[in-house]
Amino acid sequence: MKVQKEEYLVKKLYHEKHFLKGDETEHPIRVLGELYGSEQKKDMADLSYIRFAQGEVYYLNHDYEAAIFKWENIHNELEPWAKKNIADAYMELDLLSTAEDIYKSISSDSLILNTEVALQLFSLYLQQGKTEEADQMIKNAVVLNPDYQNVTELACAFFEEQHDWTSALDLTMSEAIRTKSRLWFRKLLHYIENGHASTQEPRFFVQALTALKSIDLPLFEQMTIALWDNFKKQDNYLSWLKELSGLITGSEMVPYQWNKLPATFSDSFKKLLSGDFPLDRLKEVVPGFLASWLRVADSDTAPAAAAGTLAWNDVFPSSVGESSIQEAQEILDRLSAQPSLFIDSQDLFKSIELWASEMNAAIHPKLKWMFQRLAMLDHKTVLIAGTSVSSKSSFVDMLLRRPDAEFFDSPVPVLYGHGEMTEFRLITNENISTMRTNDELVEGERKPDALIEYTWPSRFLSENRLSVIDYPVLHFPGRKENLIESIRMSECMFFILNEEASLTIDERELLNEIKEHVPEYPVYFILQANEPMMDERLDKIKQRISQAFPEANLLVFSDTINDVQLENILRGLEKKKNPLLLTSHSVYLIRRMIGSLLKQREKIQRELTEAIELDEDVLGKIQGAIHQLYDLEEEKTKVLTDAYRAFKDEIKSDLLKTVPKLIRESANILREDSDFGTIHVKLNEEMNKRIADYLQYTVHPTYISSLQDWIAFSEGELNKAQEQLIEWNEGFNVIFGEERLKLACDFQILGDWQRDADRMTGTIQIDKENILLKRTPAQVLLKSAGKLFGVIPANQSIMYNRYRQFIENENYDDTAESIAEKFFRQFELFEKAIPRDISLFFRNPFQVLRRSADEIQGKVDQNKATLDEMRANPGNFHNPLKLFDIRLRQLEWMKGKSKTAGKITEQ
Repeated sequence: MKVQKEEYLVKKLYHEKHFLKGDETEHPIRVLGELYGSEQKKDMADLSYIRFAQGEVYYLNHDYEAAIFKWENIHNELEPWAKKNIADAYMELDLLSTAEDIYKSISSDSLILNTEVALQLFSLYLQQGKTEEADQMIKNAVVLNPDYQNVTELACAFFEEQHDWTSALDLTMSEAIRTKSRLWFRKLLHYIENGHASTQEPRFFVQALTALKSIDLPLFEQMTIALWDNFKKQDNYLSWLKELSGLITGSEMVPYQWNKLPATFSDSFKKLLSGDFPLDRLKEVVPGFLASWLRVADSDTAPAAAAGTLAWNDVFPSSVGESSIQEAQEILDRLSAQPSLFIDSQDLFKSIELWASEMNAAIHPKLKWMFQRLAMLDHKTVLIAGTSVSSKSSFVDMLLRRPDAEFFDSPVPVLYGHGEMTEFRLITNENISTMRTNDELVEGERKPDALIEYTWPSRFLSENRLSVIDYPVLHFPGRKENLIESIRMSECMFFILNEEASLTIDERELLNEIKEHVPEYPVYFILQANEPMMDERLDKIKQRISQAFPEANLLVFSDTINDVQLENILRGLEKKKNPLLLTSHSVYLIRRMIGSLLKQREKIQRELTEAIELDEDVLGKIQGAIHQLYDLEEEKTKVLTDAYRAFKDEIKSDLLKTVPKLIRESANILREDSDFGTIHVKLNEEMNKRIADYLQYTVHPTYISSLQDWIAFSEGELNKAQEQLIEWNEGFNVIFGEERLKLACDFQILGDWQRDADRMTGTIQIDKENILLKRTPAQVLLKSAGKLFGVIPANQSIMYNRYRQFIENENYDDTAESIAEKFFRQFELFEKAIPRDISLFFRNPFQVLRRSADEIQGKVDQNKATLDEMRANPGNFHNPLKLFDIRLRQLEWMKGKSKTAGKITEQ
């Protein structure tokens, strides 16, 4: 009743419920006014209820001030509701702050009233733009009364509008679990599919998935797949798988035909074994993952789930629960061998090959070659073996139909095949090489793991898409590994019986061992009969063979095989490769590959250490060569610069001696009748002329000649330097084992010097010297005297002697220095450029050595980092191989694993 009453209060219809009684003939205000008047006349009048009802009527008629006036005088149990209504009225009047204060002042035990107040405050805060306060109010309303009048839907819409996906997810999750409503679960799924759940941890969704699993399995699967797609791109992917596995295995599930879940488990198991996750974490996750996969697996994925479970337990014993192991074994017991696993084995082989390349680990070339031959699905290989030399050779010769040439006997298996040209190739674990001489052939046959591939243009082999392996004559006791390897390259064996057509004990043991390890491998017994064989004897031979090998075939041939016999032999072969045998062969090769890689870690570390030591030694030599090259450059710079300065200084010395002499000798142009007033000008001209002639015809030719001699000398010195660098070059290339370095100097500088020398052979022009035109005291006095006394004949002789004496006794060292400075100034750039030019001469060798040093240093740094990583984290190498081993064992279980599988596969 209280709830019904409060519902009327919420809608402001209290007056209809308690006073109007459904009477609509009169206006409510009149009715309530009359009631108010009647109540007021009573001795103990109680007007509060009528006033409350009047307030509602005024409010509904938008007279908010009258409503407030009425509600302010309520002092009974309706007072909290009256306050709430007053706040509502102030909101309608847009007096939001007043309304907020009143809402906050309301105190009541009524859940509905408190919820309404929270919702009104939520609306008020939205109007004020106070998002944080609005967020808090709507969350309060949800906590108070989640079942109240779409309050959760309102909150969810608000969170979506604010892009507050965390709050939206929290609300949706809690409502889905609380109400078990598919609508809320679908909304949660919508959020997940649109990427709004990407920041949540996997544990966040477990409770919702648990609830959904018992409500709607199709929707449960949809949500699980959506979450799977979300988490597989994140770091917490393993945590998701662990939580999901616990959820699936933690409780019973009704039988259900899943749509995508089984295949998703299958794809994820491949991802888990890809090597992208730490093995320690996988050990925590995978056992539970496999148990849950077994629960949801369908007919397509059950074999993989069961085989994966047993494979994991093979590598990590006791890690998988007994119930899961038993269930997996029961699944495989009910299934026949899987014929379509060869593609999976190819994927595994490629994965290992790629990983090995990234780890700088070597896969035997022979294994890769064998696997490539297996992948030739339209091509068949037949193995021919036996203990009779003559019978086996006769059969091989006749089968291959080469009357024009004899086949050779070899101590190693020989594979005959069609090729465009005749060629021998040696196939070993180390490499594959073409043999061109008999010596190479003999040397190759000495290697225990060798196989010779002999190809030539053969129409017969080409048309029949056939290759033939001629295996050396069997001896007992002897190594069986090579025979097993040849079997793994072939689709069947032609076993040549001895002359007595009997099977020895050794032959039976060998054939039984082959049958045990490769049960799918067909063996055809071949008997050579040089004369027609009686049916009775032939029946006895067949009976003797069938006692040991009931399913074996016997083929008889004479000295020659005609086309009909050959056609019968080939008709007995399967037209297509047996998929089970293909898978068996590929599993063998992969197991050998994993085995060889497991042994390589120590080898890789040793090779890395040796490579680092070798590279550091070479690096030291190169760095030493760089220092020596600096010394060589410095030496040649000094030698050539000194040589240049030597001839320059010699020329300058002669010039400094000769110029003063030429100036003094200029006095011979003086005469007693000379005009001593102007003779100094004439003498100055004469002196400059003699100096110019001396520079042009003596000094300059001498300089050019000396420069040519210097260039020739420089060429010799630079050639010596190049010869020394050639020795370094050859020495380093011997160390590298290849023509890696070429320390070629730049002899272009000789051409540049010669061009400069040619350019400098022209006329020399320098400014004239003011030898006698200077204003020194002596010259001024002499020139003044000449002007004063030169016109008096008696003084001519005195002036002549004075001038001659002055010219012959004057010091001209400064003049000579000035002339020398001017003469050599035009050659200064050439001289200054000599060190730079020699540096250019050695620039390329420097660059080559530095570049090589940088490359080697980079290689050393990389190898050291790899080595440090391998030593610090040994699991980085072994752990992926363990995962590859699990994938391989999964294939073995799916194809029908024998307890002895892999016994004779490692070498």
